Amino acid sequence: MPNRATSLVAGTCLALALTLACSGAYAEEWNFYMHQSAPNFATSRGAQMFTEEIDKATNGALKVHLHLAGTLQINASNITQAVGEDVVQMGDDLFNSGNIPVAGIPRLPMLVQSYDDFAKADAALKPYVEKSFGQKGVTLLASYTYPLQFIWGRKKIESLADIKGLKLRVAQPEQGELVRYFGGTSITMSAPEVPSALDRGVVDGIFTAGVGAVLWKDLLKYGYQLIVNVNNSYYIANTDAFNKLSPDLQAKLRQVAQDAARWDQETMQKEEAESVQTLTAMGYTFTKATPEEVARAVEGMKPYWDEWAKARGPDIVEALATVRKTLGR
Repeated sequence: MPNRATSLVAGTCLALALTLACSGAYAEEWNFYMHQSAPNFATSRGAQMFTEEIDKATNGALKVHLHLAGTLQINASNITQAVGEDVVQMGDDLFNSGNIPVAGIPRLPMLVQSYDDFAKADAALKPYVEKSFGQKGVTLLASYTYPLQFIWGRKKIESLADIKGLKLRVAQPEQGELVRYFGGTSITMSAPEVPSALDRGVVDGIFTAGVGAVLWKDLLKYGYQLIVNVNNSYYIANTDAFNKLSPDLQAKLRQVAQDAARWDQETMQKEEAESVQTLTAMGYTFTKATPEEVARAVEGMKPYWDEWAKARGPDIVEALATVRKTLGR
């Protein structure tokens, strides 16, 4: 029979163990890497909220530590591999198309022209994207898009004809095809290089959304609202780490990720509208592309869509055909 002292020690140990468990000392701990480096940008704020909501939803059973781009020795274009190799257990993967080619389909010029288009294309692509991520040891949790991309200029850009002869900085290589087709020159450069390039006339304009253009508002004058493409991103998790979670935690994590992705997209959409209002008040000239110009650009890009897909294999050709059928293009 245990004596009183032994019983007290055992009881204390049990109470301590229960306290530690309840306090989260035995929680699963993950690292989450974010492609954005600016802490005040919408998606960075969303990432912070995401980690906090995971803690709440799981009652501390899953703790996720946020790392913004540049705070770990991981290039933002390598988030897919970093998550797949369990360097970090989760990521917000924006620069994904080099690793997951099928994810590049919404970025093809003139294929996706609205948020509604994106929702339809995203749903159609989901099985293909899940399969591609799965082959790299990654589980897809949620998806969203940055605001719609169009053309901004320091020189007059009010029609497709105005692209001819201009030097335009592209945010994605696929946008360069549109520039070349209409007689311009596409230039690739990092975001920090853009202000001086605009100031010195190295480039005449850029592809971005209003939330990007407002950063360089004193260097631009025109907004040509031809919706060229979207910039889609994915919340992803390491598959082995995800599978170790209980079904309940898996479901909660998926739900929080989907809520966070929706918050990201809706918040940026709201901030996009505010950015356009700010630039309009500054005297920017905004020109909405006519239906005829949109149709002309779509027809001009269709051969490129097919060439792009064929160069990436039969699975991509099939996925593109699915999206085109879904969108009626």
